[in-house]
Amino acid sequence: MKTITRWVVPCYFTDAERSTDVFEMDLTGHLRSMLTNEVWNRKFAYNFGQALQRTDSATIEAATVKVFPRFISGMVNKSRLQNIVQEECGRIYSAFNIESYKTWPHRLGLTIFEIRYNINTPTIPSRKDLTGDIIPHFKQAFIEEYQRLLALLQELGSFFLAGLHLTFPTSSFMELVRNDIVDGFCQIKSLKRSFFEKKPTDAFMHEILIERSKQANLEINLKGLANVWHYDLWPLNRYLKAVESDRVSMDNLLDLIFALEGMFKDNVSSEFVKMVCILNMCKDRKQARSMKSLMDVAYFIRNNIAHGSISYNPYDRIKLENNEVMVQDIYWEMKGLVASMLIKGISKLLQNPNMRNLRFTMDDFIHLLFPKR
Repeated sequence: MKTITRWVVPCYFTDAERSTDVFEMDLTGHLRSMLTNEVWNRKFAYNFGQALQRTDSATIEAATVKVFPRFISGMVNKSRLQNIVQEECGRIYSAFNIESYKTWPHRLGLTIFEIRYNINTPTIPSRKDLTGDIIPHFKQAFIEEYQRLLALLQELGSFFLAGLHLTFPTSSFMELVRNDIVDGFCQIKSLKRSFFEKKPTDAFMHEILIERSKQANLEINLKGLANVWHYDLWPLNRYLKAVESDRVSMDNLLDLIFALEGMFKDNVSSEFVKMVCILNMCKDRKQARSMKSLMDVAYFIRNNIAHGSISYNPYDRIKLENNEVMVQDIYWEMKGLVASMLIKGISKLLQNPNMRNLRFTMDDFIHLLFPKR
């Protein structure tokens, strides 16, 4: 190991057993697979730059992610996150101006992406180069290398986040008052030098309940995602927009519906979309009726918002079957439904080498209606 890069971000990930023990995964193989498939040729960005094209996968020794879940109960250590940062990253000089991490509440979680390389990065600036000028005194070679290394970290972050959301589509509650935290920083370390810079995000603040007993499911989903990550999967991109922070509004429900509709041909009827979902996911009539009712309400809200007739507050009430529920309940239920359909779509994509996008067609409908015996 000669160069280490890290992206450190606060998160709202909770362990199902309320443990704060680190949840760690090796992402090396997945990252190499994405680079082998030339992910930079994709037509849209999850979170990367063309700098990825300059990456030689042979220089990557390891890529990992460490999740330190939220603190729920037990002995309180208000410096918990700060201690983890210092243990993982070492000393951070004030000249880098990233000390906002010292204000992160102890109840939050922390996610650290780390990539290790077998080559040195000799262009890392020294502390005397941190002048505070508008134009920093950095060498062009370092700026280019920094952009490449950062792009790889952020791409890995989007990839892992997609796997988490598809594996653990958590239901939560939109609180009236949230402590908005948009923060994070990156680190590049080589030849006894470290460089830190703020790289804030709130993409990891959308709540996820991690079940360690289902880690094998997460690994399967990540492996499948890695093999298709270079495709133009617009529905997946839209889904990630729907869950990109803890500041959820009814516009995010529209994102979920657009993600679902993106798995079908243009101008397909909403009734056809509903029928395919029901046939894919329901085991009996009771489940089918419940899903039909849910999707009817979701489309009712969507049409009202899209045509400007009604603006919804997440705490407004709406009728679902024989009950009155909050409008936000529709969002949380649809979030799980769309995640399940995305997984089924990705599975179909993996089984059909000639496919390049997520698509359900009339053939799928007929197959579901009349399965082979």
